[in-house]
Parts: sequence; structure tokens; C-alpha cells
Amino acid sequence: MKKILSKIGDFFGTLFGILLALILAVCVIFLLPIDYIKYKRSFYYKTERKKYRLYAGSGTNFEIYNEIIKNDLPIKYIYNPNDDSLECGWFVYNNTLIIPNVFSFEYNTETKKWNYCCEVVEDDDTEKRIIMSLDEYIETEVEEANELAGDNICDKAIVLIDANCIENVEFAKSENKFLIYDDNREEVLKSFCNNN
Repeated sequence: MKKILSKIGDFFGTLFGILLALILAVCVIFLLPIDYIKYKRSFYYKTERKKYRLYAGSGTNFEIYNEIIKNDLPIKYIYNPNDDSLECGWFVYNNTLIIPNVFSFEYNTETKKWNYCCEVVEDDDTEKRIIMSLDEYIETEVEEANELAGDNICDKAIVLIDANCIENVEFAKSENKFLIYDDNREEVLKSFCNNN
């Protein structure tokens, strides 16, 4: 009986390994060429002429850079001297650092502050943990950008954030340190440049 169960286990283990390898092969065979073509056709490649890196056409900074060039916005992209990949630099407009953000923020009614949070899973429970306040987050990002750039490239910052990352979007719109977008990130960036 043990031999039969062992053979059945080996069979399903091998089958699982083959399926996993097929999924990985599909990703490599189909997704990489699509990403490469997207990269080569982008405004970023036409402007910068940088060599393609793995999945370079799928980052947030890549999308924002292309939206800026496409709309001829006066936002500058400053490369990190330690890492010239697009995901490690900074967007700056009139000494304001524009921070593309994918993490969530929630408002604390007791402290009357917005807090940068992350979800932590422990024992099948998901809870949000406060990392730092919005003011601390902005201060940290400005200091890091200026230090790594080796120059004073910004003295203030604003968080470019998807509405899905904020618990109370209407209330958050009154916070002047957020640039909130739904499906209209380009329009929000245009409006920001026109108003500042």
C-alpha cells in the first residue's frame, strides 16, 4: 500500500512541477516579448535610448514618464546616480517632488493626521499597520532624494496616489499633499502643472 501511495504522490508531484513549468514558460514566451515591444515603442525609449531591462515596460515610473512626455508636461525626471533604472529616480516640478505611491493611507481621527500604512498577514488575519505619518513620509522622501541626487532638487513633495489606496477619497481631496487620481492620472498631472 505504501508503494502505491508513494507512486501516486510522485505522479502528482511531477504533474504539479510540469504545470508550474508550463505557466512559467508561457509568461516568458508571451509576456516578455509584449513588454519588450511596449518598451521599444514608448516615449521613454525614444527619448532616452536606454537598453531594455527585464520587465522595464511595466513599472509605475515608466508609465508616468511616458504620460509626461506624451502630454509635454514640464515635469523633470532626475536619475538616481547610484542606479540609472527608471524605477529609482525622481519626478520634480518647481522644486516639488512628485512621489508615485502604491501603498495605502488612512486618516486617524484622534491625531488628525494621515498615516502611511501597510497590510500585514499574521495567522490568517490581515491587519493594517501604521508605518509613519504623511508628513514624516514626505520629509523622508525629500531628504532621501536630495541626499542621493547630491543636490537640493526639491524642498517639498506631493504624493501621487490612486483613489483605491485611500480609505476616504472625498475627505482626502481636501489634503493638499495628495494628488489623487482614478483613471485620469494624466489629467491630474496636467492640472497640477497648470495650477502650480
